[in-house]
Amino acid sequence: MSGAEDDASPLALAVAERALSASDDPALVSAVRRFVSATGDALVGLVFFGSRRTRAARGSGFGAHDVVVVVEAYRPFYEALRRAGLTGKRPAFVSAASRWLPPTQYSLRFEPEGVHVKAAVIRQDTFRRETSARRRDHFCIGRLFQPTRILHARDEEARRDLLSALVAAHRETWAWARPWLPARFDAATYGHSALRTSMRWEVRPEPAGRADALWEAQRTEQLPALEALLRELAVRGELTEEADAPGWMRPTRPASAAERLRLGIYFRRSLVRATTRWLKHTVTFEGWLDYILAKANRHAGEPIVLTARERRWPWIFLWGRLYRYLRTKNRRGPS
Repeated sequence: MSGAEDDASPLALAVAERALSASDDPALVSAVRRFVSATGDALVGLVFFGSRRTRAARGSGFGAHDVVVVVEAYRPFYEALRRAGLTGKRPAFVSAASRWLPPTQYSLRFEPEGVHVKAAVIRQDTFRRETSARRRDHFCIGRLFQPTRILHARDEEARRDLLSALVAAHRETWAWARPWLPARFDAATYGHSALRTSMRWEVRPEPAGRADALWEAQRTEQLPALEALLRELAVRGELTEEADAPGWMRPTRPASAAERLRLGIYFRRSLVRATTRWLKHTVTFEGWLDYILAKANRHAGEPIVLTARERRWPWIFLWGRLYRYLRTKNRRGPS
């Protein structure tokens, strides 16, 4: 589906109803207003996602606001940020870095609002690709099939483009999640399973139970869109509804061994790309070490305090601590 037909589909309408809902955070609204004023037409749109969006963040004041920042071109966007005093980084350097393994994580702080935006900066054409079957890894699509909110769109065409990408992200879940789905499922089981599959293929500081907690936080918002998606899949002949259990579905064909192999390669390649991307983010994301440390402390069973040597040369001396933390986080962290 595409165009007007897609805009009118039940799935598209469910995603739009959620994504176009108004924010009830006045500090975030104020920060977005300043962001838009500073960047002008260089900014295509802002898509809010993550645990602050679903209110799954631990502690009311913790954590940055995760926002996909869709831009027309990298250089004009970063130049606008620098003119507005929102960054001290050189536009030419960050623009060049942004072309490698997009998106690029960028830290933006808005005072006096007290809003920290963890911006995933990505060009508009790349954003379309990364929410489609042509994507090169799982980063964008693994986040945007969850609840989102469009905080800003440059114009009506940009709004339609952003919504189309979000709808595509939902539709694509069937392509990558189905080998790990149970034999029969409803919308809630489907969404929970897809989220667990997506998070299982990432290196994350949270303990294993985090996917369950995130699902409970987003379940109510997700169900209308996922119910519409399952109905679409049934119309396409991918699913058949259980006669004795309305709303429960069963695939019309099992996942093949070749499909499992292909998706295993896809997720492993995505994991390599995401881990390699960390190298870029240590340069583009101001205060990256303190941010990661705060996030790990939030989920660890005990405080993590770095030595002076680890802070000064993290890429040399932090590997042992990182290995120990990842190995033990599921045993000592809260679920």
